[in-house]
Amino acid sequence: MSGRARALALGLATAVALLCGLGATADARQATVLDVKQVSYAGDTWTNYDLLAKDTTNADWPVDVIFWGNASISKIYSRLGWIWPGSNSYMAVGDGSLAVPVASSGRKNILCNDTHVRLYADSDGYLSSATSQLGNYVIATTHLDKNECGRTPSYGFNETAEANLAARAAAVWGPSAIVPNATTLPDGTQTTELLGNAIRLTDGNRFYDNNGLPTLIKVP
Repeated sequence: MSGRARALALGLATAVALLCGLGATADARQATVLDVKQVSYAGDTWTNYDLLAKDTTNADWPVDVIFWGNASISKIYSRLGWIWPGSNSYMAVGDGSLAVPVASSGRKNILCNDTHVRLYADSDGYLSSATSQLGNYVIATTHLDKNECGRTPSYGFNETAEANLAARAAAVWGPSAIVPNATTLPDGTQTTELLGNAIRLTDGNRFYDNNGLPTLIKVP
């Protein structure tokens, strides 16, 4: 797809997403208070969930994927090829400096009814640290949007969404790039202790299902 065609498609996607979201916004954005904490890793900081607003600790979805190696937000979105945007969530991110809130609308593979990934990093599009073995890395949350443009939407099912994203990433970068349900980072850091976001909870039409073990995706 050419740059102009991609821009036109993204503009159309944004307009359609906004129209579809008018009927589902109240259901999609319930304020759920979960065990949100600041994660400190190799001098960087971020939160173990993304958030519903800049100035809240009300969680949206748990961090369940980490892209690493030579990752950046623009590269990941471009290679995944998913064009449908969603509504913004937020994460306080600090790349060795004071954490500041960043917004992510993310990308969906299919409008209204499938996988939605949001990526987070600071202003240069990735996190990095001299003491980390992750190289340039990007934090991600995933969830499913089901019947989002209809009258009975539901959201969440994080483990399924995580697996869907991993399958797409394997098609792009190869199966060897994927470590599902990683118990440690490359430097041996225990992921469950780092993230602390294992959860299974139903809250209205939001279905949280995260085992606390993120998928690692290495981007060349």
